[in-house]
Amino acid sequence: MQYSSDMLKMIGNTPLLKLNKIGKDVAANVFVKLENMNPSGSYKDRMALAMVEAAEKGLTWNGKKLEPGGIVCDASAGNTAPALAFVCAVKGYHVKLCVYKPLLRGDSARLKIIDAYGPEVCACDPPSDFMDMKLLEDVPEDLKELAWVVAGKMHMSRLEAEDPAVVWLDQIYNKYNYIGQMNIGYEVVNQLDGKVDAWGCSDGSGATLLGVSLALKEKGVNPLTFGIVPYGSESYMYLDKPECKRGEFRVSDISRQLIDWMGLKKWQTEKSINEVMLEMGYPDEFYKVSAEDARKMANRLAREEGIYCGMSSGANVHIALKIAERLEKDQNVVTVIVDRRDRYLGEYPNDIYVV
Repeated sequence: MQYSSDMLKMIGNTPLLKLNKIGKDVAANVFVKLENMNPSGSYKDRMALAMVEAAEKGLTWNGKKLEPGGIVCDASAGNTAPALAFVCAVKGYHVKLCVYKPLLRGDSARLKIIDAYGPEVCACDPPSDFMDMKLLEDVPEDLKELAWVVAGKMHMSRLEAEDPAVVWLDQIYNKYNYIGQMNIGYEVVNQLDGKVDAWGCSDGSGATLLGVSLALKEKGVNPLTFGIVPYGSESYMYLDKPECKRGEFRVSDISRQLIDWMGLKKWQTEKSINEVMLEMGYPDEFYKVSAEDARKMANRLAREEGIYCGMSSGANVHIALKIAERLEKDQNVVTVIVDRRDRYLGEYPNDIYVV
């Protein structure tokens, strides 16, 4: 008999698919890692498992150990929340998930998916709880959502401080986030016999982009690396034009200013994964993608390739094709199908590209 007795063992070892229809007009091969086939529906299952297992060993930012019967907490705008809820449900931990206000708009399918795993879910406390209203008014309008992200971290810090059983994982700063994502890179190396000429994906925390890049380097593979962010997003990355080469992009200054204003000491002294990634020299290039272009490509992926995926996946393939146009026959571009589109049904057909 062949069977598994542990859903967590179903994480990873996802297929690699060549885009034969969408990629037919470019010389290079375009491959997508089907991370939407992970148990909770996204690549975040890998990092959720890695962070929880690290916490069980006391490998957290403050050395706090996740004990049996303990409580995991984090803030999330999307896929991390269902992934953590899934992993902790299997492991038997209670979960407190705080979602950012933008996630709560409309009839959120994501909230319903999260709720199915049984965690405690609440909205993050607003930025006005942590900073002077005059300072908040000075935040540029297109970066207001970033203020909610920083406020979410303040909320998590408060929860952890108030309850000794609570362990805050903090996906934005937790190195086990990108360590967990390195397995994607190891698998790609095996699947393509090490022939990876370009690799890249959307950048939220930076964990997948950095983790896969590090795994490829460890295996002696050094492709062109590219990152992708939405126009007008809450992203921590700043680009002053749609396409930037290394040295022309940086972590957003406003994010650091918000951290200082809100007084989150942990963030004032530590580096985010994105900051670590830039210091290591990744990626080589960064691109902005509009919601319209991401949506068009996600629709094409469903209708031409049968891949039912969200907007980040559409953005990833949109840029992967641009990269493939520059490469030669038999060279390989790899990106990732991030998640399934069912979690965005409340927005469909006007799905929004966020990271």
